[in-house]
Amino acid sequence: MVRSRSVSPAQRSRIQEEFTELIEGLNQLYGGHLRAKFIITLGDEFQGLLRDAEIIPDLVWTLERRFTARVLRLGFGYGSIHTSIKEYAINVDGPALHSARSSLEAAKRRSWAGGVFTGFGATLDPALNGFARVLHHQRATWPARQREVVLGLHDGRKGTVIAAELGITKQAVSRYAALAGWDAYVQAERGWSALLGTLAGNERP
Repeated sequence: MVRSRSVSPAQRSRIQEEFTELIEGLNQLYGGHLRAKFIITLGDEFQGLLRDAEIIPDLVWTLERRFTARVLRLGFGYGSIHTSIKEYAINVDGPALHSARSSLEAAKRRSWAGGVFTGFGATLDPALNGFARVLHHQRATWPARQREVVLGLHDGRKGTVIAAELGITKQAVSRYAALAGWDAYVQAERGWSALLGTLAGNERP
């Protein structure tokens, strides 16, 4: 969590409550995809162990959407874990954790948002980071109305439903989606997820 200690004690308390609710929600939403559940560490950091890497694009989207109180730096590492793995990802160590820490340091040093990837290999690291940078940039350019439409589309709602919810026409929904570059965004996000999915059952690249 970026600059979480720069706010007043009252604000920090509220933010921590929201952060706790976020992590609990992630464990419920992605429980079947986790090797060890997310847990808060050091007050403003969290960690977890993923079973399925292909959920990362959706995870990044969910984190950005559900937690807006502060910017979150996201670091993803690939590798083995040398300690025993329990229900929650606490007191774990190994190359995967070290790579994730390196990713966080890179995110801070370079002001990268949307996820940073380390340890996936000389070919995959730049590819995964490229997807992360481009997709985050795309999300950051959406004005409020485009974002509202895109959120509905990402949730799988039809244009007619979104139009009724927002009090606009179906044609307006299509126009906002086009302005947001939604079709291109979806293809890129699917490609990102597919690339991450190649890790399943394979040797480390």
